[in-house]
Amino acid sequence: MCMLAGVWDREEENSHRNLSSCLRSVIGRIWQLIVTILQQFVCCPNYGEEYVPRREEPRAFAKPEARLLVVGASDTGKSTFMRQMRLEFGDQYPVQERRRHQPHIRRNVMDSIHKLVSAAAQYEYSYSTPEVESIAMKFAEWPPLEDLLEAPDLDPSWSDSIESLWKDPAIQAAYQRRNEFHLMTNADYFIAHAPRILQEDYVPTIDDILRMRIVTRGAVTKTYELTNIRMTLHDMGGQRPERIAWVNQLDYPSAILFVASLSEYDQTVEEAEESKNRVQESLDIYEQLLGYSPFDTTPVILLLNKSDVFSVKIKEQPLKKYFPEYEGPDGDEASGRDYITSLYVDLTKKYKKNLLVRYTEATNRDNFRAIFAFVSNYVSRTIMGLGGLY
Repeated sequence: MCMLAGVWDREEENSHRNLSSCLRSVIGRIWQLIVTILQQFVCCPNYGEEYVPRREEPRAFAKPEARLLVVGASDTGKSTFMRQMRLEFGDQYPVQERRRHQPHIRRNVMDSIHKLVSAAAQYEYSYSTPEVESIAMKFAEWPPLEDLLEAPDLDPSWSDSIESLWKDPAIQAAYQRRNEFHLMTNADYFIAHAPRILQEDYVPTIDDILRMRIVTRGAVTKTYELTNIRMTLHDMGGQRPERIAWVNQLDYPSAILFVASLSEYDQTVEEAEESKNRVQESLDIYEQLLGYSPFDTTPVILLLNKSDVFSVKIKEQPLKKYFPEYEGPDGDEASGRDYITSLYVDLTKKYKKNLLVRYTEATNRDNFRAIFAFVSNYVSRTIMGLGGLY
């Protein structure tokens, strides 16, 4: 009996122990469930309602940034390229801004006719009538141009006088020799529009803005937010004193836009004491850029500008007269263009670099759009291949 009682006591003790363990487990599970429910109500007040997935807001990614250096010799069309950029992607020159350029454009008119009168005198051309000769003498004896333009009232006779001079054979003969002296590219445009430009209430048109000549001093920087890229352009002054600052302006740009003129093969550098061909001057500048070490890996896009002017001039001025090495036929636009292009290509090969070439008419808006679409796409692909920001 004692042995049976001991066995019974041990079984009862084990049973109590198992029951206690089971109760603790149940209580633990209940407590865990209570805590979970409380957490749901505290963290999610709408617990129990139908679950609606939260809409993710689209992330705003920063656009890649391109920095373009726009360089070239003086009067090749760099500033015109910048004006086209502003027309396409900027404020499009509001009326107040266009008015600000009124004196610059009037200066272009008066300076052009003054240079033609001076050239006619130098070449000893005779005017068709004493009246026209008297008008020419009046323009030749001008006071300083700045004083003339800043006079409170414009002389209403200027417009008729300029028109009479422009029609005279003496001035037209001087104009045909314009490559022998320094006359702005669009002189004929501004002289022909003198009656409109010299009106008292004159407001420059977009075409006037694109064609005007203003010397760029220092660097002009503009940034534009395009569809897929943020583009900053640095327009560097092209005259000799301004070029010193080029290499210090921007190290490691995304690309270099080198602007050169096709049509200046028969002209000399205005600011040079020596007589130097403008195309040769442009080639020397181009070679200096190619040899500058921070530009070793920078893509170069060559914009050979004024192709419209070149197509007319090549029929009048033989390329071989100024570049004896040219072996193509006289007056042939394609052969002449290819020869001038080859001068830049040969230098590029010398420095073992790649070059993209496009032919442009900087004052032609449709041509600009096509050229800039190419430039923008090329630069975008380049900087995205390099990781975005370059």
